Amino acid sequence: MATISADPACRLTDSAKPQPRTAREELTALLLDSDINKIVERKLRSNNFRVLHWSLDSLGETNGFLGSYYTLSVTVKIDDKSKHFKFFVKTPPPTTSPQYDFLANTDVFNKEIVVYSEIVPRMGVGNGSKWLPDYYLGKSNVIIVLEDAKQSGYVTPDKYQPFDEEHCILVAKTLSILHSRSLILDEKLRRNNGQTIFDLYGEYLKEVAFVEGEEVVEKYISSCFKGACTIIDMHEGLSCDEATVIKNCVNKWMKKLPEWVQSSEKYRNVMCHRDLWANNIMFKRDSAGKPIGCYLVDFQFLRYNPPAFDFVICFYLSTDRATRRRCHDLLLDVYYDTMKEELSAEGLDVEACLPRAQFVESCKDAKVLALTYAVTNLQIMLLTQQAAEEYFVRSTDQLEHVLYGDQRPDLIKSQCRSKKSFQSRITEIVDEIREYLAANPDKC
Repeated sequence: MATISADPACRLTDSAKPQPRTAREELTALLLDSDINKIVERKLRSNNFRVLHWSLDSLGETNGFLGSYYTLSVTVKIDDKSKHFKFFVKTPPPTTSPQYDFLANTDVFNKEIVVYSEIVPRMGVGNGSKWLPDYYLGKSNVIIVLEDAKQSGYVTPDKYQPFDEEHCILVAKTLSILHSRSLILDEKLRRNNGQTIFDLYGEYLKEVAFVEGEEVVEKYISSCFKGACTIIDMHEGLSCDEATVIKNCVNKWMKKLPEWVQSSEKYRNVMCHRDLWANNIMFKRDSAGKPIGCYLVDFQFLRYNPPAFDFVICFYLSTDRATRRRCHDLLLDVYYDTMKEELSAEGLDVEACLPRAQFVESCKDAKVLALTYAVTNLQIMLLTQQAAEEYFVRSTDQLEHVLYGDQRPDLIKSQCRSKKSFQSRITEIVDEIREYLAANPDKC
């Protein structure tokens, strides 16, 4: 677990890593009574209460790969009546995990605090449906306290169940609102003083996942390529020649990821989430199971990219091939119509800010990136709960071997045996790569 410090200026460094402490000592050091009072005051927007009791309890589940998760329970007295609140709490992963080192080097934990505490308030959330949880407290390198969305009926969907049309439509609308708020702020900055969002928040919009020349990135891509080759070799519908061609192209494409994810000089850039998949999207559903609310969470990879990056990649990570084919044009219309409404409410013309023709073209250009991104990252995203807990919690010493080393093929084979949908989802991406190359032989 991270250094326990309330100093917002401190950063994670090797020298700052704490001495080993018991789990109980670490838990009790995360929050002070004064922090609890601040959280409840922000929740109630009033100081007319008295805290009676609070506790911090581990959720005991591994839904994310870059943090540890807890429930903060607080009981307060208001006008002689007791009231109980729950909050969602996120901390950095254990200091023994390779993922801790990634956070230390990239500072993405503190980046997320800035997103909630500074960037979102600056650009606003719009007048429509809420699209992210409420933020209550952040301590650099230590803790983030958010609304417990489950208390409002929001749940993280089953990552093995591809989104259907209704869920995709809601995601397209929600994603468009995020992008529109960024675009609106960017337009205001440009018109008022010639700045851009990147001028204002560039420090927090730099690439951290695929950084060219970084040894750890090269190791990750190499390991992912080994995993992709394993899936391709297991594909019974491919000839030897087809498999070889696909492997060669995937190898070239993966190596180009650091180049491809850079900000565009051709298309308009906005703040992109850049990590939108099932675990980072929460839905609220009615009694019939229809989605009526959508939250985007985990903004650690926020990036300055064309909005098409989020739009196309998200659906390659969360839908099946049939849904992508059937709903692509519909979702594009939903996204762009929502963007038009949001900008119009601020007196802006969407065609002047993000021309539809350019957005459509950028989505086509983003397809190879999305295919590469999916075949690279679904290998880890779709790990079974048992495997995620095994490598990210219990056996973190083995994590480096499956994440960055030579044990990826063994991991892929075991996951294919234990979860049929693991293999089928990635195999579908391989099928789309084959289809794409057949239509575009010059793209390899």
